[in-house]
Amino acid sequence: MSTKIDATERLLNLVIALLGTRRGYSKSHLRKNVNGYAGPAAEEDKADAAFERMFERDKKTLLELGIPITHNGLPGTDSGEQALYRIDPDDYRVPAIRLDESAMALVSIAANLWSGATLGGAAASALRKISARAGTPWYEDETTSQSRIRTAEPAFEPLWSALRTHHRVSFDYRSAGSTDSTARTVEPWGLGSKYGQWYLAAFDVDKGAERSYRLSRITSDVLVHTREAFERPAGFGMAPVLERLGTETPATARIAVPEGTAHWLRNLDGTTTDPDSPWHKPGWEVLSVSYREAELMADDVAAMGTRALVVDPPELRDAVADSLHRAVTAAAEDVRGLDWGTPLPGGPGKKNDTRDRLVRLLSMVPYLVANPGVEEAEVLEEFGISGAQWEKDRDTLTVTGLPGYLHGDLMDVTTDSGQVFIRDAETLASPLRLTQEEACSVLVGLKALTALPGTRAAQSLRHAIDSVAAVAGEDSWLADVVELELVSGAELDTIAALQLAIAGSRACAITYLVRNRDELSERIVEPCRLFSIDSAWYVRAWCRKAGGLRSFRLANIKELTDAGAQEHAQSSQAWSSQAQSNPAQSVQAPWRPNSGVYDPGTEDMHVRVRADAATARRLQPAYNAELFDVGDGATGLQFLVGDTAMLAPLMARLGGRAQVVAPTAVREAAAAWLAESAASYDAVGEIVGVVPRLGG
Repeated sequence: MSTKIDATERLLNLVIALLGTRRGYSKSHLRKNVNGYAGPAAEEDKADAAFERMFERDKKTLLELGIPITHNGLPGTDSGEQALYRIDPDDYRVPAIRLDESAMALVSIAANLWSGATLGGAAASALRKISARAGTPWYEDETTSQSRIRTAEPAFEPLWSALRTHHRVSFDYRSAGSTDSTARTVEPWGLGSKYGQWYLAAFDVDKGAERSYRLSRITSDVLVHTREAFERPAGFGMAPVLERLGTETPATARIAVPEGTAHWLRNLDGTTTDPDSPWHKPGWEVLSVSYREAELMADDVAAMGTRALVVDPPELRDAVADSLHRAVTAAAEDVRGLDWGTPLPGGPGKKNDTRDRLVRLLSMVPYLVANPGVEEAEVLEEFGISGAQWEKDRDTLTVTGLPGYLHGDLMDVTTDSGQVFIRDAETLASPLRLTQEEACSVLVGLKALTALPGTRAAQSLRHAIDSVAAVAGEDSWLADVVELELVSGAELDTIAALQLAIAGSRACAITYLVRNRDELSERIVEPCRLFSIDSAWYVRAWCRKAGGLRSFRLANIKELTDAGAQEHAQSSQAWSSQAQSNPAQSVQAPWRPNSGVYDPGTEDMHVRVRADAATARRLQPAYNAELFDVGDGATGLQFLVGDTAMLAPLMARLGGRAQVVAPTAVREAAAAWLAESAASYDAVGEIVGVVPRLGG
């Protein structure tokens, strides 16, 4: 038999062979009879060492997937002839699990939380396995409250891998308020999401102490030291680390603003007017504002442009000035010659390898067994693969099976009129046990749901957590070191009120802040769904003023009262009809939060922005942007905007990490806005004194 076969095919043959034997097989038997190991007889002697390495590597790969290979070898025996290897079906299969419809629906919500993120595939696979073993239909995420977590930071995936495997990592890191990066070597203890940011808790090897790092401040590739393992402290949990973030004593800034403006600043907790400030300018007043993280406050104030001037503290003023000047420098860069002909995928950049494909095939077989005659298009959608990938997977399944590889030994996958059937697949008919990633994704999602208000399924949620933890077994530890904070205390009341409005088909009168125009708007909206992207919460609603569906950020809702019964049908089918008659005013139905926050209109304009890769990935979901490789390591974004005035504040917030490219008039207007805003911090005398230009 030829050894030149796909590695995934060899591993799949090995799994089937070891699952299909009660007594076990010796290594010599496996070498001679499993496709992928056997070689020409003339080369047997030369291939001994190669086979040993391959077999040990394959055992390690399967163990990483939660498939331990057992053997009955005794000390002193010839392991090649005496030891018998097998896979115990009880170690392979997902244990039986009992979940009612309510609990299964919660598992679905928790898994879908990762849609589009690094763990999205693992979460979907876990949901598929759990539903199959529970005997409960797989529920779509059709609840009135949905959340999505992104893992767009390039550092996330290598840190996630190092966290699971207990390996040290090294990276360059820029501390808050600094423009320089320093090299760090750390032992990853946990990952958590708060304030829409991912944080790493780790032991800093050089400092000899526990530290927290924001992933967005990692400025280099993450190097994983695969030969340097460590032991995480017993009982470590990520939840207390996130709780400590933002609990330090708040700082106070004095910020000058024109009278009757700066509604966002005025509505922050603790903001007061400072009538005794020595700073003075006709028509302006000074606000005393509390804040905890200087970097985030500087970004927000920079986005206000000339409508806000930091009086003190000097370090916050310098940070705002620096951000604006870096944005001015970026806006002046030459944009001619950019190549917009190479589109990029919008999802995470996780690479598929042999291990990923093996997991998919081991999941695909029980799915096809449980769904005879499933539509081919549904298989592609279910596993997120292309037609070419499906053909390759189908061909691999068709040539794998029990040793002997004769008729009845090989699996038989056929397609008839677009429907897929599989035969002779009994060995793999039960789903493989949850991998670490699968167990973690669902458990972390379920734990995060406990923070949402208004749930009527607290008992079902607890039952779902306990049941999935039992199925995860030893791998459930990972869910304690990964944590999500989906909602802050300030928004709990608003979420609860909107949930009641949705349940009762009630309209709401809201006072809504349009931040880029610093304008308070009175609206009557008919809410249909709540959703969050990272920790930013929105309500999807019919806006009577706009005459269409809109998404409103809850943090910008200043007042909310009942406004009577809703006047528009809430069903997705009704809104689908509205979409067909006026597609510019709506989105596809049924709508999903991962389709983006921005709602395009008939008068909207296409704009182009250039950004670094990490910034582009963070911006893409918010605007449904198309991504392009524009050269020199930069990423281009093309998307629709209704008001191009929002671009300049966005560039100010990004502080030089992006620039407007087109249309030309919009680029020039943004550059002028940024230049005027930066110049306000260079003013002399009565404004803020002399402020040097920083960072360009």
